[in-house]
Amino acid sequence: MLAVVSRYMTLAVVITLSLAVAAGPAMAQTQQSPPLPGGSTPSPSEKPIEKAPTMGMLEGAVKKVDPAAGTVQVSSGPLGILGRTLEVTSDTQIQVEGRQGSLTDLREGAKVKAAYESRDGKNVATQIEVMPAQETQKSSGTGQMPGSGTGQMPPGKTQ
Repeated sequence: MLAVVSRYMTLAVVITLSLAVAAGPAMAQTQQSPPLPGGSTPSPSEKPIEKAPTMGMLEGAVKKVDPAAGTVQVSSGPLGILGRTLEVTSDTQIQVEGRQGSLTDLREGAKVKAAYESRDGKNVATQIEVMPAQETQKSSGTGQMPGSGTGQMPPGKTQ
């Protein structure tokens, strides 16, 4: 009987400690606003809501470039079904073949690597690098059909 009670007490202590450890980081992330002059704190409706921008990376093909809107759509993932629309600003660094480029230098279908920040519900590009064409061919294989480039035709084929 004492062993059963001891087991339940140990289990209760383990669960309590686990919850305390899990709740610790959440409690540490709550923000305390400094008191206003006069000793009062602002009400929740008066607090400015500022979120730190979140960083992201994206690698894929340029789907659409819109210089008028200052945006570029990059598709990624399997079959290009995932993707993002990135806002390009004057602070965005664009690299094309190792040189500084601009939004008008981006071509549909070009493979790119992009770094961006999510700010106020928008994905703002911080850096876009156009991948060299030969690098994209290496990653997808030789780009040749079996038997091609050897000067020989596959068995059973004639010219």
